[in-house]
Amino acid sequence: MKINILNKPPEDIFKDKLKHVIIFIALLALSFFGVLLGAYAIFADTHYYSQLENWSLFTFVAPTPFITFVGGKIQEYKRLTPPERDELSALGQQYPEVKVYTDLVAASGREPIRVEYRSCKDWVEETEHQIEKKLKKDKKNSSKNIV
Repeated sequence: MKINILNKPPEDIFKDKLKHVIIFIALLALSFFGVLLGAYAIFADTHYYSQLENWSLFTFVAPTPFITFVGGKIQEYKRLTPPERDELSALGQQYPEVKVYTDLVAASGREPIRVEYRSCKDWVEETEHQIEKKLKKDKKNSSKNIV
């Protein structure tokens, strides 16, 4: 999820959270089914053991990358830790744009979430990079003017 902190905070930021949680639970259930199928294949000692073993492995391993991806999406909705909250308030004191964004989030009746924290940090890093780049360019141009 990408958030532009120069705009007002999205009002429907939590609209996809339930969808991600449901997908995560379904994939986790599929993996758990693979474990149960594998246990059945081992303890039941059936004549089609090799097929059950393959299906067990498939249903356990195949959802793993998707579980990781969807789990990462769910992590974006987590509350900030106290150090992250302190860092965000420090960034707000240093950059008025971050302060305005966090004030707008607070005015909407909620705390910033991790995706907003990361968006603010990314914006600050990009801004600092642009300032540094401009200073290097100005320094280079001023050294040419001296010669």
